[in-house]
Amino acid sequence: MSLDVSVTPDAVAELGAREVRRSVMGRWGFRLGVVFGWVAFLGVWYAVSQFALGTQQLPPPHVVASEAWQIATGEGFGSTLWASVVRVVGGCLLALLASIVFGMVIAYSNWWRALIRSLTRFFVSIPTVALAILALIIFGVSDIGPMLTATLVATPHVMSSVAHGLTGVDRRLIVMSESFARTRAQIITGVLLPSSVLAVIGGARQAFALAWRISLLTEVFAASDGVGFQIRRSFESYDVRGMLAWTALFIGVMFFFENFVFRQLERRAFGGAHAAARTEPQR
Repeated sequence: MSLDVSVTPDAVAELGAREVRRSVMGRWGFRLGVVFGWVAFLGVWYAVSQFALGTQQLPPPHVVASEAWQIATGEGFGSTLWASVVRVVGGCLLALLASIVFGMVIAYSNWWRALIRSLTRFFVSIPTVALAILALIIFGVSDIGPMLTATLVATPHVMSSVAHGLTGVDRRLIVMSESFARTRAQIITGVLLPSSVLAVIGGARQAFALAWRISLLTEVFAASDGVGFQIRRSFESYDVRGMLAWTALFIGVMFFFENFVFRQLERRAFGGAHAAARTEPQR
């Protein structure tokens, strides 16, 4: 008994149209899910504000949005936001730089791997609030404290991701570079970093996500300006509406960076990797 399966142009066109419809439905389902999630979140917020805590303890969303608009259009918002963004970006860059250096060390040296892992466990076990207070004691009210605290907290988490990407580099590229008498510095800049660019970008995104949380917390204790300082001022005057408004504004700005900077970098990096894979000669 033979099964006659014929592939016709109409069948191929129908299959392609079906896949396109499935893809479109999947995208619209994802978007509707996001909208439904936000609507549910706001609904729960309204319900808790009206029936559980009260509008004084938890202002409703429209009140917080109105306060956020007044803050964003008022004087001093730009300088306050800029102070926090500089600390976040500085902490992110320092954490990424330290993670690349330590990641290379632990990826290719067993002795350094054991030492750095033991130090990493020590720093990870320290409470973040304790680091913020320690930064206030050591550096006083300055920009250095929030930046270094964000670096210390973010580096151990990002370092493992970068090290994993470095260990995944094709060893044949390294051997071939050594056979052509390339120096260690040339191998690092010409082979290791380009081959692990996806891991580095992922580490940068993770460092940024951790840095802005830690920097904001440290600003509450060890800063005389910035969003964290404004949240502390609102807390001292029991202005819950101002606290939530400043928090919402800062989260919005950080989401902008994450979606329109790091996500675009990841897309470009993935696109370049796919293009390189397509153009690589077959063996």
